[in-house]
Amino acid sequence: MSAAEDIVKTFMTALEAKDFDTASSLLSDDFVFSGWTPRPLDKNQFLTLMGGLKEGIPNLTYHFHIVHDIHDIHDRQQDSRVKATIQLSGTQTDGFVLAPLGLPPIPQMARAVSLPVEHWNFTVEHDQITRIAVEHVEGGGIQGVLKQLGVDVPIIQ
Repeated sequence: MSAAEDIVKTFMTALEAKDFDTASSLLSDDFVFSGWTPRPLDKNQFLTLMGGLKEGIPNLTYHFHIVHDIHDIHDRQQDSRVKATIQLSGTQTDGFVLAPLGLPPIPQMARAVSLPVEHWNFTVEHDQITRIAVEHVEGGGIQGVLKQLGVDVPIIQ
């Protein structure tokens, strides 16, 4: 396993365990998360979003698997890309807030969520994740989560 794969695995394990301090330490200050929400999120917005989801869906599982690692050299700096599959699932037991998306509080719906498998593309530079780009899948992303919970509100981000 490459160093980049180790970083991504540690990050995903921390995210799933609600260890947001460790997860944050593995994200660069200029981190960008895109493709899963209508607009890209920065580091703080991403961590707030994932924290909100874990509040309402405490058993949220990512079913994370590394597909492969791609190495490139750009401008004399090593940049490593890791492609992984993620399949979010869990049961909502509490209401929660997704402030970065401009949504009203999501009420407790007591429904299970199981998204389709998605590909998350991680870029790792200088031992930190600088970008996660999620490939669009029908029924996936935050829209898929909200739909499965029975929440029909527009995302104003």
